[in-house]
Amino acid sequence: MAYEDKFDVLPDALLSIIVSSLPFKEAVRTSILSKRWMKIWQATKNIELHECFFVQRDDYSDQQTIDAQRRAFIDFVTNFIRIYQESSVSKFCLSVSNPSIVVALVDECIRFAISRNVKTLELDFSDGENELETTFSLPPIVYEHENLESLKLFGCGFKGVELEKVTNLREFCVGWMEVRIGEIRELVKKCGKLESFSMKNCWNVTHFEIGGNDDDELRLKSLEIENCRFVHDWISIEAPKLSYFRYFGTVGIFRMEVNKGCFEEADLGFEIDDDDDHSEMANLLYVLLDGLYPARVFTVCSSLLQVIPKGDEPIRMQAPLNVQHLRMRTNIHPNEFCGIIFLLNSCPHLKNLTLMLGEGKIFQDYEPPFPMDIGSFWATNMILITCLSTSLETVEVKGFTGKQHEIPFLAYLIHYGKLIKTLSIDIDSHDIANTQIYFEKAQILKTIKPASKKIHIHIS
Repeated sequence: MAYEDKFDVLPDALLSIIVSSLPFKEAVRTSILSKRWMKIWQATKNIELHECFFVQRDDYSDQQTIDAQRRAFIDFVTNFIRIYQESSVSKFCLSVSNPSIVVALVDECIRFAISRNVKTLELDFSDGENELETTFSLPPIVYEHENLESLKLFGCGFKGVELEKVTNLREFCVGWMEVRIGEIRELVKKCGKLESFSMKNCWNVTHFEIGGNDDDELRLKSLEIENCRFVHDWISIEAPKLSYFRYFGTVGIFRMEVNKGCFEEADLGFEIDDDDDHSEMANLLYVLLDGLYPARVFTVCSSLLQVIPKGDEPIRMQAPLNVQHLRMRTNIHPNEFCGIIFLLNSCPHLKNLTLMLGEGKIFQDYEPPFPMDIGSFWATNMILITCLSTSLETVEVKGFTGKQHEIPFLAYLIHYGKLIKTLSIDIDSHDIANTQIYFEKAQILKTIKPASKKIHIHIS
């Protein structure tokens, strides 16, 4: 075919570049194209050796089958690294759920990657579900590899003081292990080029603290903390160059000091139970939002929407947020009504609003901060929201199904949004049987008299 001929005239060196841009699993699949391609994929610079490619763990898999699949994976890895002929590797990923039984192979893989001057190294020895004792520690050869730029360790022990030798390290991620926060703080401080740090599913962490009076030279730009169990829910961050902050976990005492000229985006998700003290948590979240006020892009969860108006300030932030793009994971549930108003009230410069519908937990014993008529809330709401008349231009809705309160809220935006130019409605595509019903419900929005003469409603 003509399509194949175009590739046939390309030299192997160029084809290897093309293959290296593909995910490793897809690169391997190119081997079925022709005899020539049977070897081209073996020159990829992007190597991902994941046990899950071979081992299928489900309710139907017996131990004998799993053991056979695991042996096939080990054989594949062994053969691949021994026939690999390229002198350099850009990215090397290895994931094995139980490295203690294949220590020699793991060590050989790491030495292979380091010998090829790897820039990105990812080692995952967790099972992705349970808290397990770390059975494998990073070998000394990695600490001596100065050209390493990105290191991701899951269920793999490390020595922070030794990582300071990796002078070009720009990205560091740890997960599924116990972490000593003092070691992390020193690592972030002393790795002069570190720009991105993330900590996911870690446990027995006393608290989280980075930065301070003597850390003005921190280059950290991105920080992610996700599903970590802290002994004390205290998070203190002073990072003058931080531009992105993502936090998913429990509500605690937050102390945030970020630079208005650098900070761009925050993404927040919280684990809150029905029986928690929501008033106390609301005040803690208020302090966090106040500390993150410079963010231009803000993503919030349903739990925050339900809790934030229950504090000392139920209507809005005293000092406005700088948010220009607000993204809400929401159900447009009555529990969230006051929180939605709170956020919109607090963002007088808002230009873009994104609603990600159908996400989040709804509290069972919710009581609104003040009396309200749920049925007519959006039709009779008289609170003047500044952004609706001065700045909001784009509304994007993802996962629309036309549930009870979705249409009234969107009608409210259409009726009061004087500058809205675009309302994009993305119908929920997961429920194929009801797609046409959802589409017909969305059409109702086109019958509402808009405040903006330039509004265009797109339904897809």
